[in-house]
Amino acid sequence: MKPKTWTLVAYAALSLVTGAASQYVYPGRETTVFDYVSLPVFLLLTFLWYRLDAADRGYRRSSMLNIGVVGLTAVALPYYFFKSRGAKGGLLATGGALLMLVLSGTLSYLGSWAVFESLQR
Repeated sequence: MKPKTWTLVAYAALSLVTGAASQYVYPGRETTVFDYVSLPVFLLLTFLWYRLDAADRGYRRSSMLNIGVVGLTAVALPYYFFKSRGAKGGLLATGGALLMLVLSGTLSYLGSWAVFESLQR
């Protein structure tokens, strides 16, 4: 498996574990300490994926874009997608990133649900 794929797998696994741990330690709470602790790890994985993708594509990363990917991910990542892939590829990659975000939320919910169900029985 390629390193970029591993970062996506780690992202998904972290989503599942964060949801499960939040429900186990703080049942029923909407926001927990695990959300705040996992946020830097999510940002690190996002930056790592962006760095690997840019290297694969031969795209020269600027220091401002590097900072933007960590600080303003919702703006900087689509900008990178359109600059590195063109209009059609940028649109597809932005859609993929949104899909990954939905998948992350779903996995977090499933982790929380699994712990809730196991503790209720």
